[in-house]
Amino acid sequence: MEPINQSLSAEISTLVDSWTQSDYDLSTIGASTELPEGHSPLRTAWYHKVIFITMYSGIVIFAIVGNAIVCYIVIHNPRMRTVTNFFIATLAISDMLMATLCIPFTFVAAVLLNYWPFGTAMCPIVQFVQTVAVFLSTHTLVAISIDRYMAIIYPLRPKTTKKTALLAIVIIWSLSILIPLPTALKARTIKYVNHTSAPEYCIEKWEKKDIHLLFGITILTLQYFLPLVILIFTYGSIIVVMWVKKIPGEAESTRDHRMKESKKKIIKMMVTVVVIYAICWLPLHIINIAGDLNPGMYDLPHMNIVWALFHWLAMSNSMYNPIIYCWMNSKFRLGFRRVFSRMLCGIVKVRDESDNSRNFSRQETVVTSVHTTSVRRICFSGSRVKFTQEDIPLQSTKAKA
Repeated sequence: MEPINQSLSAEISTLVDSWTQSDYDLSTIGASTELPEGHSPLRTAWYHKVIFITMYSGIVIFAIVGNAIVCYIVIHNPRMRTVTNFFIATLAISDMLMATLCIPFTFVAAVLLNYWPFGTAMCPIVQFVQTVAVFLSTHTLVAISIDRYMAIIYPLRPKTTKKTALLAIVIIWSLSILIPLPTALKARTIKYVNHTSAPEYCIEKWEKKDIHLLFGITILTLQYFLPLVILIFTYGSIIVVMWVKKIPGEAESTRDHRMKESKKKIIKMMVTVVVIYAICWLPLHIINIAGDLNPGMYDLPHMNIVWALFHWLAMSNSMYNPIIYCWMNSKFRLGFRRVFSRMLCGIVKVRDESDNSRNFSRQETVVTSVHTTSVRRICFSGSRVKFTQEDIPLQSTKAKA
């Protein structure tokens, strides 16, 4: 009996050693064994799920509807087909990509279930499209800022044409697709435990950890920090020129003053878009960097809730831009009102704000560089009409609408 017991003990010892060395590889002891502790998906409380479902659903609905209306306004109205609005439409398309192909999948996998349930094929697609959408947003914001920078800092140079803007959009799309290609090649589903009931996770699988870290830093730099530096420089320079210094070559007239105020409104709108973008994405980038440097951070209590809140904040950026356009731009506001009026079958009447501004401009007093102006008067003498010309002080002259 002793040799048999010694043989059995040796087999058990070998089995335990192989289990330890294979990092809980349960295939050696049968598929019916339960998962080891720490390898099951993290469970989320039901009330947390209800709250997050409501929050993420709001993002998807507002982002898709709002950005679709923005694209419709730009495409449908010929007067809205400007260089800046072409870039704004591209920005809206990137936000719709995020809302349709990224947010629902990442929300379900990372927040609700804490594992990847959508199969092997969808993993690289979702990871790649999400990175492309973010690159589209940042590169388009940079393109808008550069266009505004050139137009305001160098007003005497030729303005960006629509053809040049469309070429820039093609370049933006090309770079946004090419740069994150390694993400599509390396993203895959894996199981941390070789077990039939083990959950799958969608991650980027790299052979060397150093290369993975270098690629992550490169993506983060090109996607967030470098564009943010460019945006701060361009809009900072514009703000100094528009609000502090006088624009080179600008004449002192009412028309130029109105044009300057119009430019200021556009700059304010785009600066608001950039600031909200930076605020929304910064917390998620910080927590992701900290997690790459110290993976054990994710094991802290309630860290999954903190990450989900930061992720929601980043994703919510896709729904804010249409609200900003409607709030800060009268033409987009009018476009939204017309769309909603058609959706409500004309129940809500829309008043054209541009007509009001035109009427107001007609009533303004004409300003010239002299104190008197030559005015023709019509004098009636019997059946004849006589035209007389005399100098009248400008202060007493009022233009009639």
